[in-house]
Parts: sequence; C-alpha cells; structure tokens
Amino acid sequence: MSTNSSEDESHDKKITRREFLKLAGAAGVVATLPSLIPFGKVFGGTKNDTNINQTSITNPVINKQTSSIHIFDLDRTKPQLSSANGSRTLMNADNFPILKGMGAVLLRLEKGGIREPHWHPNAAELSLCVSGTAKMTIYSTNARVDTFTISPGQITFVPQAYWHDLENIGEEEVKFVIVYDSERPGDLGVSGSVGSLSARVLDRIFGTNPPGFFDQLNYTSIQDVTMGSKPVDFSSTSNVEVPNAHKFNLGGITPQIQTPGGTAALGMANDFPILAGLACFLLVLKPSGIVEPHTHPNAAELNYVINGKVRFTVFGPNGEDETSEISQGQVFFVPPGYFHYLENPDNVNGNNVVSFFDNENPEFIGIVGGLSAYSNEVLGSTFNKDPKFFSNLPKLDKNVFIASGTG
Repeated sequence: MSTNSSEDESHDKKITRREFLKLAGAAGVVATLPSLIPFGKVFGGTKNDTNINQTSITNPVINKQTSSIHIFDLDRTKPQLSSANGSRTLMNADNFPILKGMGAVLLRLEKGGIREPHWHPNAAELSLCVSGTAKMTIYSTNARVDTFTISPGQITFVPQAYWHDLENIGEEEVKFVIVYDSERPGDLGVSGSVGSLSARVLDRIFGTNPPGFFDQLNYTSIQDVTMGSKPVDFSSTSNVEVPNAHKFNLGGITPQIQTPGGTAALGMANDFPILAGLACFLLVLKPSGIVEPHTHPNAAELNYVINGKVRFTVFGPNGEDETSEISQGQVFFVPPGYFHYLENPDNVNGNNVVSFFDNENPEFIGIVGGLSAYSNEVLGSTFNKDPKFFSNLPKLDKNVFIASGTG
C-alpha cells in the first residue's frame, strides 16, 4: 500500500479517459517482452509478484456481502455443503442476482477427499486449479474414459452433461474455482441416480441374477453423497502428469500479452480447442498496472481475485457507474457490452486475477483504439471542443490491453 497520502487520494478517484490515455501512452505499443518472467514462474513467488498457492481459508464464515450488485465474496461465503472431506460454495443467480449466463462454485477437498462422479444437465464447466493436486476422470459419449492429473495454474473443461469427478491425490487441500455457462447450473450425481433405480433394474442391465450385487448394495437414497473420501496412494503411477484434450496448462505458458503493466495468459479456443461457450484469462498486474477500459460485445465477464487487490470500474446503461475495490477470494461480474476496466491499486505488490467469459472466443474493444478510430471533427463535436484540440491525442489504431501505472 502506498505511503504517499496524495497518491492514495488520487487512487480514490475514478480515472478519467484523458488520464488513462496518458497512462496508455506511457505503456506504448503492446509488445512481447522477453525480459518479463513467464506467468508460470509466478507460482514460485518473487518480490513484486504474487503466488497463486495462497493460504487456504479452512473456516469460511457466514456470507459477508457488500452493497455492490457486482461483487460476491466467494471465499468467505458460508458453503452450502460442508463436511470433513471438503466444502462446496455455489454462486448462482439466487444469491448473486446480477449473474446471467454464468455461475460458479468454490470447491475445496481435504486430503483424500472426492467429489463424487456427477454431471450438469444444463451447463458446461471450466475450472482453474488454485492449489493442491487432483485427479479427474471424465466419462463421455461412446464409452470414452479420460483420466488425468491437475496442478495449480491448469484449467479443465468439461462439456455439458459429461460425467466427471475430482479426487485430492496430494498432501494439501485442493482448491478449485469452477465456472459454468449457466446462472443456475443443475447437478446430478451417481449416488442419487443409482438410488433412484430399483435393484431389479440394475441387476438386469448388469446381467446379474437376483439376488445380485445391487440387492446386496441396497442403496435407495436419492440424495447425492457429493463429497466422500478414500485413502491416498502416493505410490500410484496414475498420478504422473499426462497430456489430455480436456486440460490446458494456462499458468505454464508464455503469456500472449506482455507489457510494462503486466501480463495476460489467454485460454481461448485457439489454444484450447475443446472449449465451447467458456474461456479464461490469467492476469498478472504489476504494481499500479491497469487494464485498458474496454467492452466485450459477445461475452459476460466473471473475475476472481486469486491474491492481491483489484480496483474495478463498471459503466453501464442508464448512468450506472461504480468503482469498488476487492481482494483475495472476491468476485466481480460484468454483463456483456458494459464498459469497464480494472487496476492494481497497490504500488508495491503485484496481483493475480482469473477472468472467465461465457464465450470461447471473447472479443475485446478498447478505449485507446476506439477514440483513435474517429476523426478530430467527430471527437470535437462529441466533447464540445475545437477539433484542433484532438491533434494532440495519440492515434493508436490497436489495443493497449495493459498499461503501466507510471509515466
């Protein structure tokens, strides 16, 4: 946090477009900077960088929401489901009404914890592993089975209604942020589904003669177990890292966007072809770094703060204008087409943010290229200024994306 009181006061004020253009000019042309540390190195933690392997919150407290309709405190909301094996906190349109087309879950699994095989009949999911080591098995059409391990920084995509589980195969707690392309994702588990069927039907389709296996199982509950546990076998060779079409090491790639203000690793369909209806960016903002004010014509945006602080501004129809600051574990949501930006208010420490979108190829329209696209006469008329005034405006026919907070 800054020790300069005048700087703190300026941070409390919303940045103007003219002020942002000044910052964007300092950032210059977006370019790849080989001297920057790849995002994967952030997991190790260095000065002015952040570490995705944050300290877990093992005792979430009762929901503590702000007055903002855009903010949800996901990490500190009381889980709807909690046991010795882990917890599951659902964020949907019922407890976060602004959501549309997206919902989310914060899933924590203790050592040996299992999220039972389940599926979402109305939603695909895209998840980010924040901490721990997990194993997932996806069972899909044509009796296909995909089993693979997941580490921090990796994202995993599960198409709508595909069966899947999660197992904590490490020593530490597993933490996942899971986002769905529905504001009210449904959930069906194997246990409740088996409980809804008679033993007679199950024995017959498995080819066992009564009294068969399912007569002896005698499972009649239609309530899903959701989370269970098993002994952890660290000698198992199945824990070896193997490639799979359902996962992508977003935290390990060289970020496609690198500027003096920070980096962005983009998890879109171009690099992660299995994606459909969802995408994910990992942002690292350097001290005082700022994301260019922009809109997404084809996507809503759901941002989760992995660590550090974020100040965001959203400007929408009917004069809606909000600037708020959030921290680790909190979410802010931006509907499609709303004008918005985010910045790191800390001039000493960096931050990590994951941005999810409800489109596999979210579009980006930034203020820098936007103002540069129009003539001085149009801008003069718009801002009630002499057109000659805009001769001093830097004409940058491209996106700046991330600007430095200095200059």
